[in-house]
This record gives sequence, structure tokens and C-alpha cells, in this order.
Amino acid sequence: MESELHAQTRRLRGSPYPRFVGKGLLLGARLGVARWDRALEHVEAEQARALADIVRHAARTEFGRAHGFASVRRYEDFVRRVPIGDYDTFSPYIERMRRGERGLLVPEAVRYFGNSSGSSTAGRSKFLPITERQIAHQRRAGADTLMRWVAWSKDDALVRGFTVGLFPPTTMRALGPTLVTSNPALMVTRMPALTRPIYLPHDDIKRMANYDDKLTAIAERYLDWDVRAVAGTTCWFSLLFQKVLDVAHKRGRCVDSVSAIWPNLRVLLGGGVSAEPYIPILQRLLGRDDVALVDTYNATEGGIYAATDFSGARGMLMLPHRGTFFEFVPLDAREQRERATRVPLWAVERDRLYSIIVTTTSGLYGYEIGDIVRFPSVSPLRIEFAGRLSGCLSLTQELTTHVDIERAVAHASAKVPCRTIDFGAAADFVDANGANGASGDVKGRYTLYVEFDEGAEPSSLDAFAKAFDEGLAIQNRVYREHRAGDVALLAPAVEPIVRGGAKGFLDAATGGNVQGKFPRILDEARKTKLVPYTRRGRKERVGVP
Repeated sequence: MESELHAQTRRLRGSPYPRFVGKGLLLGARLGVARWDRALEHVEAEQARALADIVRHAARTEFGRAHGFASVRRYEDFVRRVPIGDYDTFSPYIERMRRGERGLLVPEAVRYFGNSSGSSTAGRSKFLPITERQIAHQRRAGADTLMRWVAWSKDDALVRGFTVGLFPPTTMRALGPTLVTSNPALMVTRMPALTRPIYLPHDDIKRMANYDDKLTAIAERYLDWDVRAVAGTTCWFSLLFQKVLDVAHKRGRCVDSVSAIWPNLRVLLGGGVSAEPYIPILQRLLGRDDVALVDTYNATEGGIYAATDFSGARGMLMLPHRGTFFEFVPLDAREQRERATRVPLWAVERDRLYSIIVTTTSGLYGYEIGDIVRFPSVSPLRIEFAGRLSGCLSLTQELTTHVDIERAVAHASAKVPCRTIDFGAAADFVDANGANGASGDVKGRYTLYVEFDEGAEPSSLDAFAKAFDEGLAIQNRVYREHRAGDVALLAPAVEPIVRGGAKGFLDAATGGNVQGKFPRILDEARKTKLVPYTRRGRKERVGVP
């Protein structure tokens, strides 16, 4: 088998780099990891340095003068002068910056604005400033995430092959003197010179807006290239791998896994969503379980916050030294946001739910991004995404999060063996006998919408639903109490999505946006869009009883 892989590798197109480049990369990786580890040992000093640099840089801006940045000496001074804000707080400044004004939030003119996949509380699209200083920090943070894997794996041969990136089109929309893009696409155009010769796809494919066409083009053009890494939003990896297999079959190749085509593929650089739910599907398509997955927690507001460290522990390792200053508001004390206690990164408590607040080199100060996080470890600092402020399921104040849903599905999948393609949960009100409507004793329940992998469905949907219920009770104390004896919540239902329905829904809901992720929490609007892709919805559309 090993000789076959060597023969396949020899037939693949390799990178132009000789082996000594990889040796240098491994040495640099070890130095970068050591710097990261030192930062985690001195979090307060690193964060104080980041805040001081941001405040000093913006002291003479309109925002800086209005909030007394010149007299900020300590974190406590910053808290007294700068209230917590959101996009609507900063949008008057941002709109002026987009018309070319400078000296507002940062002293320099800002050329790039990231069109975030989220929206403001007023329902408007968000255009977040991305300065050259932020780009520089993001490049370093991106290198950190890869370098930790290189140091951990001791892999000095990664650069002998290619990395395929699955990101939005690199074309930018001009609006007056500024350019609107997505943060991932912008960073692709600003890659370090060392990585450009080994980074795929080529420019004509990078510019493609239709993501299905882009994946097909990548599979067709690079089938015989030595691909050793794939980068992008985790939920899109399986779609690329299926395209690669389809193209290989059309060319007459008798292969049953991506590893038979790209035998040296060894690392997936993901992010945007939790990787755990996708691992079984990826392992099936790859035909192996030893491909590493580097997960990241990132946002347009500041870049990469944390990444996988391969310790096997929950969560991702924080990056306290890459330009973003972090604060947190305990979720149970957030109702009075203007008076809420603000906790710096060095003072967070383990396993407490927080709303994350960032201050960035792009001119956002005390900015609440809308994410809920928790720290499964504080030494070292490890963070995990728990959901969105606008996206908890809460029929009876149980505040079920994104992570609760994922862990409950993982529990159900282990107890009633199956593989899931994607899933999300919605809240419903039904009468006590389980029929939809508002008659009788109305109570709430969750409905889990899930697409199962072909040939890997659970033996019983009822058993899977029961196990999902058990998983929710394990994860969420209030849910457990309110489910006991059906006191306030009824048992959840499972609604299967048809084959390919998860992708169909995602394409329809996001217009094929590569940054789009299948929502773990489904509000009424999303649920309505998803129903036609369920088995029940399909039956209703064709009139099947």
C-alpha cells in the first residue's frame, strides 16, 4: 500500500520548493509557538500592551478626543470612558469613513470594509473597517495557527505540495473611495510572498462568485496536483471532497476516497463553525482518520481570536498577543449592558457564559460582537464558541446554546449510531398531545432538523430523538428540570432533511455565500425556508399523503 502511495505521489504535480524550505518552516514554527506560549503565561501584560497601543494610536481621532483617550493610563480608565457599543453605535462614524473621511475612529483613511455575514440590530448589513494594522495582525495570527500544527506534527514537507483555499471571490466592490469585500477574501489577496506559489486556486477560479462552479473548477483542475492542505469554512470541505470524487469517477478512476487521489493531504485549516459535527463525514470521504483539523475562532472584528492546539482538551487556545483587546460580560448579568460588569481576559472564570467584547486596531472600542463564549480552561486560556446573543433557544428561560445542540446531537449519534451531514434546532409550541396548534394545554418542544449521511441513518428516529433529549438534559440544567415529567417542555421531535437538502437550503438562504454556515439555531424565518427541504415538506409539495 505504501509503495502505491509513493507511486501516486510521483505522478502528482509538486510545488517548486526544495526540502530545505520546509526545514526552515519547522524551525520558524517552533519559535512562533514559543512566543505564543509566553504570551499565554503573561496575558495581563500582553493585553495591557495591546490596549495601550490601540488607545495611543487613536488618541487624536474624533472618537478618541470625545472619550478622553489621551488620559487613559490603565484598563480601569478605559472602562470609565468607553461604554459598550455595537454596530449601530459605530455606524455613524463608519458611514462617514466609507465616504473617505479620516481621523474618526482611527487617524488614517480606511480603504477596506468587510461586509460581514451578520446584520446589525436595526437589520442593516454591516460594513466593518479593516485597517492595514489589522491586516498585519491577522497575517501573524493566521501564521500562528498553522505554525502550531507544523510544530506539533513536526511536518517539514507541507510546502512540497499545495494548499487549496475555499474562500469568497477576491473581487472587490468599489463604493466611492473605499472597497467592500469579505475579510477572508481580502486576506487571500494579502498572503505572504512565501505562500503564494503553493496556494491554490489560481486567480480565475478565485474570482468565481458561484460557489458550486468554483468547487467543480477546483476539482477538475487540481485533481492531479499534490494537495497537502485545504483551508476554508469547515462545513464546505465535504462538498469539495465529493466534487473531487465525482470528477475522478467521470475520468474513469476506480477510487473510493479522496486519499486515493490526494494521498499527501494531511491538514484541514477550518473555522467559522465547530469542527466536531463534520469529522465523521470528512473521515468517510477521506478514507482515513489521521488528517488533522485546525479549528479557529475568528471574526471580521479583529481577525483570529483562538485556534486548535492539539492538546485534546476542550476549546481553542487564545491568541492574546495579536492586536485585539478582549473583554467579557457575564451573560447572566448582561440585561443592564451600560452598567454590566466588564471582565478583562486575564480575569475570566472557568465555564461561565460570557458575551464577548473587543477593542480592535480598526477602530472598534468596547464593541459587542454578539457571540456567547465560555472558557473550559483558564490556565492556559481556552475558549469555545457557545452561540449568538440573538440565537439561543429559550422557551422556558432554559437558554439552550449552539454548543448544547451540537453536544446533544453528538450524544444521540453515539447512542443510536449514525452520521449527520448538518443540522439545526427550532422551538415550537404544540398542545400537550403533540399536535401543532394552540388548543388545549400548550407547551414548548424542540424540533431537530437533520440530514443524515446516505447509508448511515439511525435505526430508529424515535430512539434518536430520545437520545437527543437525553443529550440536551445532560448539557442544560434548566432544560433537564423543565423536561422532567413534561412539566414545561415536551419531548423533542426529529424532522429528517432530504438528501442534499442541507446544501440546497444553505444555497437558497445565503445565495451560495462561502461564509454561510448551516444555522444550529433556527428562527421562524429560517425554519420556514428549511421546511421544503425536509421529507415532510417534499411530501406536502407533491401531495403525497
